[in-house]
Amino acid sequence: MNLQSSPGLRNPSQARLKIRYINSVKDNAMNQAPARIYAPAKNLILYLTEDCNLRCTYCFVLKKPRRMSAETARKTVDFFFSRNVSGAENQLDITFFGGEPFMEMDRMEEVIEYARAQGPNVYKNCHFSATTNGTVATPRTEAIISGSGMRLLVSMDGGHGATRYRPFVSGKPSYDKVAENLPKLVSWASDVVVRMTFHPDALDLVGNVRHVLSLGAPAIALCPVIEAAWDGHEAALESAYQALADWYIEEARQGRIVPLEVTHALLQAHHQARHGAGRPIRPCGVGHSLIAVEPDGHVMPCHQFINRPKDWLGTVHEPALDATKRLPYLQLSSRTLLGCDTCLAEPVCGGGCRAVVVNAGLDLQKGTHPGYCLTTRAHAQAVYRIYDTLMAEQNAAFLSVMRGRRPLNAALTELVST
Repeated sequence: MNLQSSPGLRNPSQARLKIRYINSVKDNAMNQAPARIYAPAKNLILYLTEDCNLRCTYCFVLKKPRRMSAETARKTVDFFFSRNVSGAENQLDITFFGGEPFMEMDRMEEVIEYARAQGPNVYKNCHFSATTNGTVATPRTEAIISGSGMRLLVSMDGGHGATRYRPFVSGKPSYDKVAENLPKLVSWASDVVVRMTFHPDALDLVGNVRHVLSLGAPAIALCPVIEAAWDGHEAALESAYQALADWYIEEARQGRIVPLEVTHALLQAHHQARHGAGRPIRPCGVGHSLIAVEPDGHVMPCHQFINRPKDWLGTVHEPALDATKRLPYLQLSSRTLLGCDTCLAEPVCGGGCRAVVVNAGLDLQKGTHPGYCLTTRAHAQAVYRIYDTLMAEQNAAFLSVMRGRRPLNAALTELVST
């Protein structure tokens, strides 16, 4: 309807005032209500427990003796499957997390059985993963892993020296048990990646990667402890990555590709950037395609927010995520991050873990953590040298990697990149 011709308005000035009033109401409504952004969650990280039989020195989980109840587990699956959370997505991932999730195999079995029973009713197909310290490998573990087609992220940092930072609660070293169990886990799971965490006191990357590969690891994700005290270790870190690049190049020349998941992800991103693609759009899937649930049923932007209750997004007992609290995560963009424009890693980097950023008192949407920037630049320099060298040589093995590598499970991708 033309407002100026409306019989209820006696003159054009009155019509203009009416238009301004309507626009002001719209503006106020937009400022007061969060924008509706369709962002279905596809990946759920489920804390079955915070408890663990190891005491890794760099772990962010507080090891509280909290376990998820059967009722909360069922409600979590229902919540995840609901249209308000996963929308029309029909291929979903649940990743069991802890603590050590295989300390709660009763609950794990219940979740798998319930999700499989309920999924077809709402047109959802659920895949399962777990991140584990590799110390629990029993016949029951085998039955759960093989029966569910589960993928695993197994934490093992290298040989005896690197693994000394991962003792049992008793103080006993965990290396022998994990080394014994790794081949079993590889044979049971549909896919296995070993997460190799490192810090300034464990920078023999080549030695540790070679050692874990010799134990039967099919793939490795190198993951630095971002919050570690890296000051004074910058040169050693760069040397460690350059040594890794030297080894990777020599192996490729022999027709062998070292299966480094994070390195390959950066290589692919660099390859795409060389062919006109922009940098990764988001730092990660935090609060967007990814959510996490702690043992009492509170929903978090991701598993790393376990110690930040003020940032939680609601509970599984509610019909939907809190739209106001979720909005800042939906709006995350690598383009708004500060200090990235001149960084050599900018083409391949989305900006890094948001939990690490906010824990350091930095801005969720604009901050970058110096530890992440340092470690990513060092890795990117190595990646660029690998790429330039092997592409110039038209290395056949490397070209096959650039044409396409096996895709990682989406939830595991989040876990190895944060």
